[in-house]
Amino acid sequence: MKTITRLSSGGIIANYRCPAACGHCLYGCSPGAEPGYIDKKTAAGVCENLRRLGCKGVHIGGGEPFLNVGGLVDLIKIIDESGLRLEYIETNAAWITGDGKRDRRILSDVADVGNTYGKNCIMVSADPFHVEFIPFWKPERLIRLFEETGTPHFIWQERFLPLLRKLDPMKTYDGKELENIFGYDVTGKAARDYGLGFKGRALNLLRKYGTKKPVEPLLGPCPELYNTNHFHADFMGRYIPPGCAGMGILLEDLGKKPDPAKYPVISRLFEGGVGALFEYALEAGYKPNADGYFSKCELCFDIRKYLIAFDRRRHPDLMPESFYRQDF
Repeated sequence: MKTITRLSSGGIIANYRCPAACGHCLYGCSPGAEPGYIDKKTAAGVCENLRRLGCKGVHIGGGEPFLNVGGLVDLIKIIDESGLRLEYIETNAAWITGDGKRDRRILSDVADVGNTYGKNCIMVSADPFHVEFIPFWKPERLIRLFEETGTPHFIWQERFLPLLRKLDPMKTYDGKELENIFGYDVTGKAARDYGLGFKGRALNLLRKYGTKKPVEPLLGPCPELYNTNHFHADFMGRYIPPGCAGMGILLEDLGKKPDPAKYPVISRLFEGGVGALFEYALEAGYKPNADGYFSKCELCFDIRKYLIAFDRRRHPDLMPESFYRQDF
């Protein structure tokens, strides 16, 4: 069995809680997601292990990292002290209140700490998925604050700004409302143009636009488990393979063959792909959908959702639990 011994580009998930529950979210973040925020001890351990495994730089994501500004500032300081390069910090701008003094102070607290090269770069999300939960005036106001304060930033994705600027900035809009306004399926087009990995909550989009396939062709290996180009480490100190939310390996265990007793799901996916996990689940009473699945990832998620309900204690590598309680 191959093991992961080197890491390249990745991020630290500071928390899973988020004011939004966007339809494209791979990690199923929401107001009801797993509580908690990365603490100093865990952050130091994460950074130490990332350096040990060759990682040079990280971004900070969530959830919404700005839900705990003090914790975010501590995390930035620890990343800087570890020798890792902080590439950018993600936000959806939900924390913006319109109180200019307060908003500017928070931005300064985060942008001006722990960077010997100047201000930290911040990424703000602005797209048809986020506007369902966050009125556009908030990211628009944050963009103006970036410009006023000289804060390095970029907009994910900037191409949606002309569309969003045609909306009432004080309102939120779901996909149906956007379709009625613009005359086409805005979120569907955004999903296709986004280059999404249809995992996590984005499985619902795949189910809307995809085609079901029988189980047999979906039982192949999972080479993406070995892709370390955009991994994440969460606030519990676990390594999350790129896009494979809902499971993880403690960072200190990377570089070793996954112990099947400690990682019963991940070890089987590494060893034999979805097929090995499928056989294991059948022995535990799993019954696949006779109509098939839209993708290998949907089948894998369906199996994992069954296993965590079947016996949570036997599958400690399936976390966070809130990921499996959501409607996707």
